[in-house]
Amino acid sequence: MTRTRDDLEIVRPSDVDPQPWANGLGVTRVLVSRPDRRISIAEIEGRTPFSSFDGSDRVLVPLGPSGVTLEVGGRRHRVRALEPFSFRGEDPIVGDAGTRRTTVVNVMTVRSCARLDAEVVREVDTGLGGVDALVLLGGLPSTEHGALPPGTVILPGQTSAPLPTGRRPVLLLRWTGRHARTGGSA
Repeated sequence: MTRTRDDLEIVRPSDVDPQPWANGLGVTRVLVSRPDRRISIAEIEGRTPFSSFDGSDRVLVPLGPSGVTLEVGGRRHRVRALEPFSFRGEDPIVGDAGTRRTTVVNVMTVRSCARLDAEVVREVDTGLGGVDALVLLGGLPSTEHGALPPGTVILPGQTSAPLPTGRRPVLLLRWTGRHARTGGSA
């Protein structure tokens, strides 16, 4: 993890080691882990059942151009690239990337602690006030913080300074609720 200022943390996927999914059937990189939330980058290869996370609400965003098909309780949903898809952690989910490997952003929130608002925008042209985390979906080849590849998480803390994202898509994450926590280190 790279701390660039007291009020801004940047976590690139390459900053953390891959680890197996809870069910052992895939690989993930946990970029942010708190008692009430988690942001990770996961690889889906072929047809793979997801791990169960009872009591969590999940949002998945495919990064690859082909997207992914998700079966939720036996019902198929085609999720296009950069399109957020929400589901409950206890729902039986099977991801299908077809013949290729697909990378997805995976955000989990403990339902009893907080509610997640996830929104994909094409650029951030204002400060990051009110945003708990931002995930770069398109990456940035060069910034004052160095190269920021797709899947990079930015934790703005208390900053209101704008982050130059150009016209690249980003996932804005805001948690609300009686126990929602903001800022802090990953």
